[in-house]
Amino acid sequence: MDRQEEKAILEAILFTMGESVEIERLAAVIEEDKNTTRQLLMEMKEEYDQKSGGITLIELEDSFQMCTRAEMYEYL
Repeated sequence: MDRQEEKAILEAILFTMGESVEIERLAAVIEEDKNTTRQLLMEMKEEYDQKSGGITLIELEDSFQMCTRAEMYEYL
């Protein structure tokens, strides 16, 4: 599986769960180690932030969550 496919899987999981998911669980799904998975998630966060869209990823201790960018709260 290539990096783009791994990112797509991570994105689908985080979107569907709607809450924080432990890196260990995410790593198991894509069959990678925790460090590689964290690196993929940080790349995804940077990609979201460069787009200046409505969503971002946040890191909470040893987990990640997809959420609305703070700048969008006034519209909710």
